[in-house]
Amino acid sequence: MKTLFKSTILFLGVLVVSCASSSKATPEEIAALDEMISNKHFEVKALWAQPLANQSLNSIASAGLLPQGSTASRIDISGSGGYLRVAGDSVIADLPYFGERRMGGYYSANRIGIQFKDVPKEFSIDPAEKGSGYLVKFSVNDGVENYQVIAQLYPNQTARLTVASSHRTNIWYQGNLSEYKE
Repeated sequence: MKTLFKSTILFLGVLVVSCASSSKATPEEIAALDEMISNKHFEVKALWAQPLANQSLNSIASAGLLPQGSTASRIDISGSGGYLRVAGDSVIADLPYFGERRMGGYYSANRIGIQFKDVPKEFSIDPAEKGSGYLVKFSVNDGVENYQVIAQLYPNQTARLTVASSHRTNIWYQGNLSEYKE
């Protein structure tokens, strides 16, 4: 019984140490992220969309119309080419959208996703409160819709985006972070 107890404690100790060490960012990763942020030239390539699941999306998922491995609340968009770019003082986005339109607006076959290219208002970049990384916040208007965007950027070159629109339900994206070269 003592041996089993000691083995369990040892296993849990090793598990805790290995998990803790894998979550720490290396100095090289932190330096690369700091450089991207200071240059204001970075891009998030969206891999997953996370819309607010509702009856419409559940019906689409039940009908098998979503990509393989996707659910109504987590959709694989890795082949869509969706992105958010910060290039100096400008922000550019072309992200696929899944969800519901809440207010009237126009429908166009050319503009079905979240698309904007402008100089944002209220642009801020702050260090993350916990751990390493940055929190980027801005608002932008595409002429019809207003968007509030929050990007959480991590040293391991991943990112999480939150997009709130004046006309649509909120959506979140997960993707890879890289330096943007025009």
